Formats: sequence, structure tokens, C-alpha cells
Amino acid sequence: MHKMRRGCLFALPLAAAVALTGCGTQVNGGQASSSTAPGNASTNVVTLHYMLWDPNEEIGYKKSIAVFEKLHPNIKVVIEQYPWSQYWQKLETEMAAGTAPDVFWDHVTYFPTFVTNGQLLNLTPYIKSSHVDLSQYYPNLLKQYEYNGNLYGLPKDWDTIAIFYNKKLFEKEHVPFPTNLTWNPENGGTLLKLAEEMTIDKNGKHPGQPGFNPNEIVQYGFMSYDSNQTFYYNFLAEDGVKILNHNFGTQVMMDTPQAVKTMQNLLDMIYKYHVSPPAAEGANVVNSEGNAQQLFEEGKLAMYTDGDWVLTPVVKASNFPVGIAPLPVGPDGRVSVMNGLSDAIYAHTKYPKQAWELVQWLASPQSERILASGGYVWPGIKSLAPLFAQAWAKKGVDVTPFLEESRGKTISFPITVNWGQAENAIDKEFDLMWLNKVSPSQALQTAVQQADAALNGGQ
Repeated sequence: MHKMRRGCLFALPLAAAVALTGCGTQVNGGQASSSTAPGNASTNVVTLHYMLWDPNEEIGYKKSIAVFEKLHPNIKVVIEQYPWSQYWQKLETEMAAGTAPDVFWDHVTYFPTFVTNGQLLNLTPYIKSSHVDLSQYYPNLLKQYEYNGNLYGLPKDWDTIAIFYNKKLFEKEHVPFPTNLTWNPENGGTLLKLAEEMTIDKNGKHPGQPGFNPNEIVQYGFMSYDSNQTFYYNFLAEDGVKILNHNFGTQVMMDTPQAVKTMQNLLDMIYKYHVSPPAAEGANVVNSEGNAQQLFEEGKLAMYTDGDWVLTPVVKASNFPVGIAPLPVGPDGRVSVMNGLSDAIYAHTKYPKQAWELVQWLASPQSERILASGGYVWPGIKSLAPLFAQAWAKKGVDVTPFLEESRGKTISFPITVNWGQAENAIDKEFDLMWLNKVSPSQALQTAVQQADAALNGGQ
């Protein structure tokens, strides 16, 4: 669904896209209706364009918007769906041309640049005039889209990271499910022990056993892979390491001795303990989220960490029962990245009132209930969260570990201007580290220097 997948690049500079014209939507007769209040006699129909990237969620949003259009006969909504790999470049290009969609999904990586460039509509006046109850949302999700005391998006959903595991493999090995694991950078905790139990070579041997051949592994126990949100951010946080000094900050904090120890342990899972597939050079330089998902679906991987947004494709593609377990408890407890998307309004839309009607609807209990009860997203409205869990329970999957993590200790995805460029610099060094070409100490030091330069160069 979301969020920060490897390979996401900041394609275009946005600084030139500030003072722009309208967004090029179509209106019957060339006129927008002056009001969308009930009882308005105007027959003019405004067409709003709504851009998103997840095809699984799009199904749910079509259901929600069908209800919205019945309640607002003077507004028609055209959904534009583009995959994550194309979405941001298209959005940036259209912003530069003044043809951006009226409403679109926003992500915390892009939000700071958009808001500081004046490309997002300030929703605070609309929220106040419409008397939207902000207390119904997760407070941390609201804060992610706040700038200078104003809100530039309302929470549409959230996600946390948990362990996906293959129930069939665990049952075959007569090993208990991974529901209460621990982890530490010194010896890997019970996570590493379990990963060893679930790693098997072609002769049925496990790592540490006499005769085990690390070059002939047929089943891996775990996946240590080069993905920030879905993997190493969580382990760094569990060991007390901060990613960024503060929101809109310019100092990356990942070059501490503790961070080096954490990353060394994660690399040791591959090269020392042999419980994880090694990284491989190629088109997708290292073992990324997509590779982890594919190995899991093929039944070659007992467990890996991922976000709840892959539930639908993973469960559909797996010919075995999928289990969800909470992240292991680290030295600083169990900590998950908790991210959320918002629905944002393009600052230069021709139809701010109608766009607000749509955003207000999408953030309403009525709409979020449709999305949650269909199992499409965890809703931004806290009280509706059980509906998502109930929808998945009917499919035979217990997703409550994601919900439990949302109620515990969480960290935000880094929120600052130019994080996309900083992340590219980090990825470049971490690729080399996961390929075992540079040490964690060297990779972290270089990555932080390059990332800081990107952040400070954009101020």
C-alpha cells in the first residue's frame, strides 16, 4: 500500500513548482457549482481527479466514492491509479505543469517538500469551519502532516511492521509459531535461534549442526534485507537508535556505536549464521522487500518482516496458511515504524470547496468504515480499527499483532525536506554493506555524511 519501498527516487526538483495555475480538471459547461450544500439547485457538475497508487485499495475507494457521489450529485470523482514506481514522478511533473490532481495520497517522505513549496492546501480553516472532530484520529498520524501549526492532510490509514510466517513450515518442523520472540545485537536472541531451527540444507541439516552446508540451503528461517521501513528501522529503534534528530531536522543519527552493532548483527544473519539469503547483485541490487516477499510466497522462507499493506497480495499468492506475529522484543522493547498516508489537496486546485468535501468524506467515519470493514486498510479513526481485524479474521488471518504494535512503542518514518535525496544516499551505501563489500561501520559513516549533506544542502 504504501509506503517506502526500495527504489523510490526523488525524480524531479520541486523548487520551481511553486506559483502554479489550476489543475486542468473538466467541468460541464465550463462552470463550477458555487456550493455543494444539500439542496443546491445548481446542475453544474464539478469533476475532481483523485490520484492513488495501490490497486488493491482502489477497489475499496471506488466503493466509498460511489457513496460520496450519491450524497454529492454535483461532484464527480475520477480515480487515477498509478503504481508506486511511477506515482511520484508523475505527480511532481504535473505539479510543475500546473495540472496536478485535485486530491491525492500523500506520504511523509514527500510531504515536507510539498508543504514548504506551497503546493498543499492548508486544511486548518476548512477543518474548523466544518467542525471536524480531530480527537477521533490517532494523534501521531495527525502530527505527521502538520507544519507550522497547520494541518495539510487528514489521516486515511496507518500501518505497522510485523513478522509474516509460513504456518505449514513450522508445523512440518514441529516448531512453535514465532509469537513471542526476543532480539538483541549481541547474540540475536530467540529470533536467531528460531531462524536456525527453520533453516535447512538439502540434507536436512541446520546451521550449527555438523555437516551443515551453507551453500546448499533449501529453506531459510528469516530474511535480513536492505529495506528501511519494513526491516532495519525497526531493529535500530529497538536498540535505542534514532534515525533523524527531529521532524524537519537535518541530522541523521545512524552512525552511533549502537547502530553499528545492530547492523552488524543483521548482516551476521546472512554471512555468519546463514539463516538468511545472501544479497545478490543484479537489476535489483540487493535482497529487497520484493525478493523477500517472493521467496516467502514460494515457500522457501519461513518468516520475514513486512507491512500490513502486502497482506492481500501475499495471502493470495501463498498456497499455505499465513501467520502474523509481532516483532521481537529488543533491548528497548518492541518498536515498530508506524506510518500513515493522508489525503491532500493540491494548493492550486480550481475547486478547493469541492475537494474539501471529498477529503472530509474520505476522512469521515462513514468512509473509513467502508475501507476498514472491507479489509483494505487500517483506518485513521482509532475506534474503527477492530473492523479491519474482523475482516481478515473472516479470511482466516489474525492480523491483531499489527494493531497491538500500534498501541505500543512506535516511531515515525523520517519527516524532513529532501529526505528522498538523503535516502538515496543511504541506499547506495547500504547496498554495498548488504553485499558484504563494506563494513557496517564504514557504510553507516559514509551514508550519514552523504545524507546530512543532502539534508543541509536543501535548506
